[in-house]
Amino acid sequence: MAEKLAIHGGKPAITISSPEQWKRPIEEEKRLINELIDKGIYSLGSIIKEFEEEFREFSGCEYCLTTDHGGTAIANAFYAAGLGPGDEFIVPTVGYLGGYFGGLHMGARPVFCDIDPKTLLIDPEDAERRITKRTRLIHPVHMHGAVCDMDALMDIGRRYGVAIVVDAAHAHAAEWDGKKAGNVGDIVCFSLQGGPSPSGKPVSGGEGGIVTTNNREFYERLLIYGHLHRAGIDEELKSLRPPYRMLDSEVLGWKMRIHPFAAALAKVSLSTLSYRNERMLKFWKGLCDGIRELPGLDLQHTYNKAKRDFYAGAQILYNPDELGGLSAEKFVEAMRAEGAPLSRGGRKLEHLRSIFTQGYDLWGHGRGPLGGEFMGLPPFKGYKEGDFPVAESLRDKILLSQVYVEPKEAFLDQYIEAFRKVTSNYKSLL
Repeated sequence: MAEKLAIHGGKPAITISSPEQWKRPIEEEKRLINELIDKGIYSLGSIIKEFEEEFREFSGCEYCLTTDHGGTAIANAFYAAGLGPGDEFIVPTVGYLGGYFGGLHMGARPVFCDIDPKTLLIDPEDAERRITKRTRLIHPVHMHGAVCDMDALMDIGRRYGVAIVVDAAHAHAAEWDGKKAGNVGDIVCFSLQGGPSPSGKPVSGGEGGIVTTNNREFYERLLIYGHLHRAGIDEELKSLRPPYRMLDSEVLGWKMRIHPFAAALAKVSLSTLSYRNERMLKFWKGLCDGIRELPGLDLQHTYNKAKRDFYAGAQILYNPDELGGLSAEKFVEAMRAEGAPLSRGGRKLEHLRSIFTQGYDLWGHGRGPLGGEFMGLPPFKGYKEGDFPVAESLRDKILLSQVYVEPKEAFLDQYIEAFRKVTSNYKSLL
């Protein structure tokens, strides 16, 4: 006899409310913030360099700088990699305008590429096909903490002489081949945006960003672009090579520096990152093991060399054909009625934003990379439906599951039961 789904009045599979038991070290957050207030440190401060050094050591990279936001971290990195007017940069259409906007405002043109149907991340082969003589860099995104194929991307970068500037906003603790994400890529960028852990970014300071690199020239360009009046910059400029050494403490004028309060909060968040990620990985593995044989659910593929992190949950690929054509919307509705922390996970595809379908006069008077001929760029043609068949076919089939650090006992079993219950009784939803 079929079970009665909760959406039809049956008893929900999940009876545990507020499953997360992990508590952030709020007293340590208060202590550091109060210490800054007591000392009158509302700008700059040694706490910033302390956090940078701790994150540098955590990542295993040579150089680490902080910024005021993740988006400005990426803009800083784009400048360091030499992006400028008339250039192109490649980014997956499953991305985030708030990340790569800096390139657009530098007068460079985003060139989108498709995603891999199994990993839901940038497809290196499609990215390579879109390289032209104007391509300056490729910008992969470790979406929701899942790690892109960094071996393939770094190989492409070397062969074509283009930089790999990584958006790791969701992936502070992630790894590739045993190295932390911040140590894999020509330049790697992180966000510190969001509420306290575990609801914000893996390392959260409310707002803020981080840039890491092992390349000395990139580091010097990062430093002079966005770090006006950085503490100690006069002394550091003496160690730079020409032409950067000629600058003074105002460098090139941009002030992208992090607020010391944000650095303090991020410092505390970093101290628990490894523990939280290991626990989340354990929860996610248990969930995957419990649902991998159920119809309608395809688990996101992870590369063998990758160890993932998590932000805003983890993706599951939904296959409606195995459940009689039941829409993802109806499936999620039924799961939510069972008490499951599941939502629709599809993102707006970047190539279908109006500025990329219709073009946009960025600076007025017919100037900019999304209009007519500009700085050697041919006229912008605009994108349309059908340009990226993989991403377009999957946008309505991606689910997003919450992941927990210390879930209450029996919650995972109940969550798996909710999936089993709904997939077993899907016909009642048709």
